[in-house]
Amino acid sequence: MILDALSDGKWHTIAELTENLRLAVYEIEARFAFLNRFELTEIDVKDKRVKINKDFRRLSEPLNI
Repeated sequence: MILDALSDGKWHTIAELTENLRLAVYEIEARFAFLNRFELTEIDVKDKRVKINKDFRRLSEPLNI
């Protein structure tokens, strides 16, 4: 769910994701802490927003062979 929401590569606020995914703030933050631990996301703590890591995003793109 979360990776689908971040798949566009843009910044998303915690409030936006909480509303769209219908999860509590603590659930969103816990998931991002996990993803960030493995550097799969970038977190902007000041503005409370997150986006998928560009290198990780490329892994989820279809292969053009």
